[in-house]
Amino acid sequence: MFSTMWSDAFCNDEETSIKIRYGTHGRLFNLQMLQAKSTVEEDSVHDFLFEDDCALNAATEAQMQPSMNRFSTTCSNFGLTISTKKTEVLHQPAPHKMYTEPTITPEGEILKAVDKFTYPSSTISRSVNIDDEVDTRIAKASSAFGWLQELVWERRGVKLLTDLKIYKAVILPTLLYFCETWTVY
Repeated sequence: MFSTMWSDAFCNDEETSIKIRYGTHGRLFNLQMLQAKSTVEEDSVHDFLFEDDCALNAATEAQMQPSMNRFSTTCSNFGLTISTKKTEVLHQPAPHKMYTEPTITPEGEILKAVDKFTYPSSTISRSVNIDDEVDTRIAKASSAFGWLQELVWERRGVKLLTDLKIYKAVILPTLLYFCETWTVY
């Protein structure tokens, strides 16, 4: 159903999307490769969908309002309503640009502007850094490690090789979840 709604709302709409540039060379930490024109791809993104949640994207506030209007109209066309109490707006200003609180209004109601939010299990902040996300990942990995303390780490008879396999299967994925999207430079 979501794919039908989205194709209805955003089909061929380049105006209200954001551009994402990414390298296809497989060398994550090589800045020179990211600047090479031949290995950089660019795509337009309108939204991120996850289960029954959606994150709309726009390069400017002026582009976000029409996008929200389209989304709201499409939801209405399919008999759905937007929970404005649960819907938030996050504006990330460009580097060295002053922050202004966005005023996005689906159906005439102003949405709450926030400094950060989690979507899905990944913390996105207005300050456009990964500090909050890294702190969250460390806390979750630490919690998982603590939860396994009595069950695995302190249990007699469990071999070190088993401990390492559990660490690699549970702790590392929890710590590094979504890290491929982190900007590290």
